[in-house]
Parts: sequence; structure tokens; C-alpha cells
Amino acid sequence: MDALACEQHPLHHPLAFKQFESNLFNALIYGQPNNALHKIDQYKEKTVSPYFVKRTEAYIKEHLHEPLNVEILAEHAGVSVRTLFTGFKNYLGTTPMSYLKELRFEQAHLELMHNENLSVTDVAFKWGFTHLGRFSQEYKRRYGELPSSTRRSGQSEGSGIITSIFS
Repeated sequence: MDALACEQHPLHHPLAFKQFESNLFNALIYGQPNNALHKIDQYKEKTVSPYFVKRTEAYIKEHLHEPLNVEILAEHAGVSVRTLFTGFKNYLGTTPMSYLKELRFEQAHLELMHNENLSVTDVAFKWGFTHLGRFSQEYKRRYGELPSSTRRSGQSEGSGIITSIFS
């Protein structure tokens, strides 16, 4: 509070104060419980995703092996990062990066089950997972077993055809 009393505090600048006021207002309004929100969500579920969400989904699937970040995705979609996040949250119920991660885990899982030529490390790196410990933990949480167990069970069943999530 003492800092606010100082004449040179940034909030004494009209533009900074206006931005602070706007952010505070949005936080107060959007942070309040609202009984109408679930009705709005029901309508959104029945509507078609906006073009930029569909475009981003397709781009992610086409560039799944490449290093991607939300800025690249937003630029490709032709919208701001905030708009992209909002679109994904409203129409897919997730964030763009969580969507990307989900697709990568699905592909890693399929490859561990069916491609005996690659090690767990190779599969993790191929699909963009650079921290092997976190990959293993998250994999176990998602699939109920370690990647190495999937690899072993996949090898015992023999090599099969990988069914892509893109079919």
C-alpha cells in the first residue's frame, strides 16, 4: 500500500490505471459463479467449432512431429493467442497445448504397442517428449502401465498395423 501512495507508482499513469481497472473488472465479473454458464456451454456443444479451431486442429495433426508452441499455432490460425485459447476451451474443452500433448501421447502409445524397432526413448523423443521421467509418469497415469510394459506386451503379441488417430 505504501508503494501506491508514491506519486511515481505506475498506477498513477492514466493508461496503466485504465488497464488495471479493466483487468480488475474482468476478474470480478468472470470470476463470479453464474447459473447461466452451463446453458451457454450446452449451446456451444451443439454448434460447429470456429474456423480457427478446425484450422489449428488440422495444423497440429499435420505437424505433430515438429516443435510447436501456442504462438506458432495462433499465427497459423490468424488469431491472437487469447482467442485461440478461448476457442479451444469453449469448443473442445481443453487448451491447444493439451490437445497437442494428447495426440502425441496417443501416437506414442500406438507406436509402443506396434513398432518393436524403436525403444521407449526413441518413441518418446520422436513424439516430442524430452523429459523421459515425466513422459513415463504421465504415460502410466494415462494408460495404467509404464511405457516399457506396453513395449513388452506389444512385442509378445507381434507386430501389428498402427491405427492412426487421423483415420
